[in-house]
Amino acid sequence: MKFLIAVCLLAALLISGSLPTATAGQVALVGNDGNIYQYDIASGTTTPLTQDAVLGKKGYSWPTWANDGRLAYFGFNRDGDDPYRLGIFVRDTSGNSQRVYASPDEIFTYAYWSPGDCLAGGCRDLAVLYTMSSGNLGLRRVRVADEISVDELAEGSPFYWDWSPDGQTMLWARYRTRFELYDVAAEEVVFTFPEQQGLQRSVDWSPVDDRLLAAVTTDRHTSDLVVFDDEARLVLADDIEGIVSFEWSPDGTLVAYADDDGGTLRIVDAQTGQIAASPSDNSLAFFWSPDGTQVAYISLTRAIDVPARRDQQGQPKLQWFVYDLATKSAKRLSSFVPTDDMIYYLSFYDQFARSHRLWSPDSRYLVYGERVSDGSSVVSLVDATQPGIAPQIIGEGTLGIFNW
Repeated sequence: MKFLIAVCLLAALLISGSLPTATAGQVALVGNDGNIYQYDIASGTTTPLTQDAVLGKKGYSWPTWANDGRLAYFGFNRDGDDPYRLGIFVRDTSGNSQRVYASPDEIFTYAYWSPGDCLAGGCRDLAVLYTMSSGNLGLRRVRVADEISVDELAEGSPFYWDWSPDGQTMLWARYRTRFELYDVAAEEVVFTFPEQQGLQRSVDWSPVDDRLLAAVTTDRHTSDLVVFDDEARLVLADDIEGIVSFEWSPDGTLVAYADDDGGTLRIVDAQTGQIAASPSDNSLAFFWSPDGTQVAYISLTRAIDVPARRDQQGQPKLQWFVYDLATKSAKRLSSFVPTDDMIYYLSFYDQFARSHRLWSPDSRYLVYGERVSDGSSVVSLVDATQPGIAPQIIGEGTLGIFNW
């Protein structure tokens, strides 16, 4: 698979220039020192959210925003009187942070905020996937309100899920087999679908209604990309070889999908399956812009593009493109060598695209972690509206995540 090639990338790209001034939002940045920082695009200022990290002993990672302004991040502490392998931290909209959970023998895997308040009101759910001491995966709910509650929901390996738009139901895909609907208020699985999972790393609930999107296995050991619309089924693409990645457009009218082995990226009408665009046959990862007018995608650069810019193992770098649906054309942006956090992100980008945003809220900027020419890691920002402008370094770090 193409994302595995990225693991070998060690080359560097030197970036310079002035910072953008347009208002675009906030970036939660994972610093090289193990702390979490908040970078404000409009003012160009950086604020530390943690300050007690010690390299190799204590640190924080994987910040993820809720759409109401809350922020969660995760940590470890190998030293002192209070060691833990998994710490869950939540920062409220007033800027107050607290550790809400800690475990001595669990490992963080993934997290995703509910897009809507819980039924009781005044609270928000954070779902956290973690690796148990047994090696299995567990799903935990952290309910953030005046009082914090932590509850275990289920186990399964692998375990993928997506939230309904109101946050009251979850679509689960567990054990590479079944699809289930989990009722958050009832705290139980209320429906199991007869269809069996195809090859996928995520499932996707429509952002605007109750349609579901998933890969379903066929008797030919391939996958069909299927829309579940109550009892109706619509096959958007059939007989897909390898893992299929997919995502609804923000308004639910289109679906972008790619086969992981071939890297062919297509955009189809969600009602008919008719192909609306074919942006690339060399896509490593793709991301809808928040306004739904663009799809950013990453490709492996070809030898003809960078004949003298290769790493020590002869591997090419990665290249950002942005496809404009109105003009049906792609703009070439920056190339880069990803940090380790970016490699992990891109390996599971079809999950992270919904919970850890690389696009700015105004659909103008993309943020990413890269290794530069001196071997250090930085977080860079590229302006999708100005493909000729060099990307800008906004901080030393391994990963940046935009607020919603």
